[in-house]
Amino acid sequence: MDSSAKYRTIDCLTMIEQRLPALRGASRKVAQAIVNDPWAILGMTIYDVAEAADVSLPSVTRFSRAVGYPGFRELVQGIAQSLGRIETKDLDELNLPSEGDGGMQGIVGRVVRRQIDALQIAARTIDQAELKKAVKAVATASRNTIIGHGAAYVPALGMAIKLNWAGAHATASTPDLYSNQVMAAGKGDVVIGISHQGRTKEIIEMLRMARSFGATTISLTTVPSSPLALVADIPLAVLTPEVARAGTFLIALDALMLLADVLAASVSEEKWSGAPPNRASVVEWIETNLRVGPVPS
Repeated sequence: MDSSAKYRTIDCLTMIEQRLPALRGASRKVAQAIVNDPWAILGMTIYDVAEAADVSLPSVTRFSRAVGYPGFRELVQGIAQSLGRIETKDLDELNLPSEGDGGMQGIVGRVVRRQIDALQIAARTIDQAELKKAVKAVATASRNTIIGHGAAYVPALGMAIKLNWAGAHATASTPDLYSNQVMAAGKGDVVIGISHQGRTKEIIEMLRMARSFGATTISLTTVPSSPLALVADIPLAVLTPEVARAGTFLIALDALMLLADVLAASVSEEKWSGAPPNRASVVEWIETNLRVGPVPS
């Protein structure tokens, strides 16, 4: 049995919630941060969690091990799997507007429920073995290029930003731009192609060419076994065909960005133990130079 199989049998969030009353000190702070907003944890690095819980990085690692996971990355995967098991009845606790409500309230309720359903499906659908391969490839790549066409360029740009914050060099591109960049592609490069249904011809051909030059290729789509997946070394999908056909463009972005968050958090942990070397300095520079303080009342 592979090492990740045993973690799939554990309901991570339930375990943390049950242990929370008995926890003390830094462990209680980390557990409380997770319980307060588990969805947010999926997009955080170990650095972010330590800051949110006001504890040290080793404290987060110790907590991960204390609840049965070898490290922070596996803990995040456990949280994602737990969220994937949330049932529709549990959404009632969020006090969302009913889908039957008229006007704007009804629209809000319908859209939010569809997005939450999509995230749950994504948490269950993402192939953990392929995800591990993608994390290793991205973390060790000399450069990562994410290609998206049209609406798919939005998650491509978002993923590039998240990977850079995770300490991995990443650039977003479009097929027409990448056709001039692919000439420099080779061993050590990772090229990620994003296509909602995996049928965008330009993305397929760019990935095929990059692969022929020696780059490691990753496909990111809403549906498994797509034409794009066939030309990728590592295929990743976030939804099922039935769900994707029901509304690809309305729900795909959140599901794709969920994967981007998990990938970035995992890469940060794999490459830098959750603390990219320049991140703290960049955060400080942004806060000092680009932010303003509270407006006086």
